[in-house]
Amino acid sequence: MLKQDDRTLPSGSGGDGQVGLFDSVLARSQSQEILFAESPSRVGLQTLDLPSRPLGQYCANVWRNQNFETFEGLLKPFLNYAQLELEFRVHGYDDTLDFTLWEPAEVEILWLDSSRYTDRMAFEDWQGWLRSRLLDLRSRSTAPILVASWDAWRGDVGVRSLDALVNGVPGAYVADLGAACHGEGVTLLDPRVAKVSGSPISRSAQMVLARWLGCRWLPGLLLPPIKAVAVDLDNTLHAGVLGEDGVVGVQLESGHKALQSALWALKARGVFLALVSRNEREDVEALFTQRPDYPLCWDDFSAIEVSWGSKVDALHRVAQQLRIALNAVLFIDDNLGELASVAAGCPEVHILLASPEGTQTYRALQYYPGLWRWSVSADDAHRIQDMKANAERDRLARVVGDTGQYFQELGITLALRYDAAADLPRLAELCRKTNQFNLALRRYNEADLAAFMARNDASVVAVSLSDRLSNSGTIAVLVAVREQDVLVVEELCISCRALGRQLEDTIVLASLRGVMLFEGCRQVRFNITEGSRNRPARDWFSRLMDRFGGLHRDGEVQAEWIAHFSPPSGVMFVQE
Repeated sequence: MLKQDDRTLPSGSGGDGQVGLFDSVLARSQSQEILFAESPSRVGLQTLDLPSRPLGQYCANVWRNQNFETFEGLLKPFLNYAQLELEFRVHGYDDTLDFTLWEPAEVEILWLDSSRYTDRMAFEDWQGWLRSRLLDLRSRSTAPILVASWDAWRGDVGVRSLDALVNGVPGAYVADLGAACHGEGVTLLDPRVAKVSGSPISRSAQMVLARWLGCRWLPGLLLPPIKAVAVDLDNTLHAGVLGEDGVVGVQLESGHKALQSALWALKARGVFLALVSRNEREDVEALFTQRPDYPLCWDDFSAIEVSWGSKVDALHRVAQQLRIALNAVLFIDDNLGELASVAAGCPEVHILLASPEGTQTYRALQYYPGLWRWSVSADDAHRIQDMKANAERDRLARVVGDTGQYFQELGITLALRYDAAADLPRLAELCRKTNQFNLALRRYNEADLAAFMARNDASVVAVSLSDRLSNSGTIAVLVAVREQDVLVVEELCISCRALGRQLEDTIVLASLRGVMLFEGCRQVRFNITEGSRNRPARDWFSRLMDRFGGLHRDGEVQAEWIAHFSPPSGVMFVQE
């Protein structure tokens, strides 16, 4: 099962510890040139010896009808860079996908040569058969399922989308090997290779797919996502030093343009951008105002830290302003000393060395583990605008003393949805990503939540939040199970974007009252797990208990008290 550490520094103290830390940062930074080369080299990958500091240890079941062992060796350096320790439990060749030897694992991989089925069935028949096998696997496992294959049915109808293969299977994803290779400009299949290796995947495609698996697909299933990219300015977003070369003198090479465009694209997908630079603030603001050739502009940054102070302190302020944990931040800088300083002062922060010309930085950003997403939801798109609206919300909170009036000024609406399958991806994301307001730390995935939705004694609540300033999207998930006359809250997560608005009590208690299983309950029991980052959730629960007075014991609350809870005026409810 999953084991995590806090990304602590290498052992040792004083000078020796700092030397070891710098060597570790140097080795990781030097590996970028090999890992993120336009055409990665097998020989180059074999020379890498990255320090092993895994964020998590996992096991993967591999169900296959073609060779997978070749990829294990190619995957290792990419997984090491992603700080993933992954054991592959590779099962025997099997076209029938008989899962009788199944054992628990953190991820299920179906590594399929689809051409082995083309002579026996039409694409639609294969699609139906494969979905039945996925449902059989889902009945055994709640882990994410990754179907890695390609479309071998090429006729008059053209290439089909493989995404339909997993329709109706919660927590299942498609890794389209053909589409990945096409995007990289390499040929997927080479029949000559099949006779030797047991798979028709070409040698050049093997390199491309190993990088996709190790840096995108598997981290996208197993690791917490990166929510913000904090970037240096001089010799990172442009060539030159602003304070010396001036606004006109700094150079924007093609690599820097590509990098800035890639950062803008991340922002459009809901990833925060932060600027962390040692410069005069008015000079930097003038730069983005007077250089129309820059793809990025001043307003694209959700947090700006321009000063002559410590970048470690600046990154702490960025995380606080964006209301995210430090381990959700990627910091890009051209100075190895700065990166080593950040690694010492903020060991949770991800670091990336910027190249002088920007091209290598651009490529590294394309593959940095934790940035790639399986899908981009409307909730992701809301994130940036919602954060910008916080300044106005904070202003209102200062000038309006009455809570009800504050809510009326904002025009708050809470939408409650019960057991809605369409919410599964976002609710699973909340369970996986939420650290500060996560009461039980269950980390349920789509399959877990779908199983609760299917039970007669359980219910899953999704809560969306909006006001006149912005739509915050789906911001909370609550999982409740009925045990005789007690309703047990198995999981409760509220996104950090909803915190600080004095709505926690209302979100939780209104959600519970709307659960059909709540009727007739005598008590409501909250399951609580003490974690390193969920103190805000535990503090909220303590305050709630104080409000109940004598009407609670050991995390159990009298249901009657919740039934009589009066939400503050100014909050409108919609039940969907």
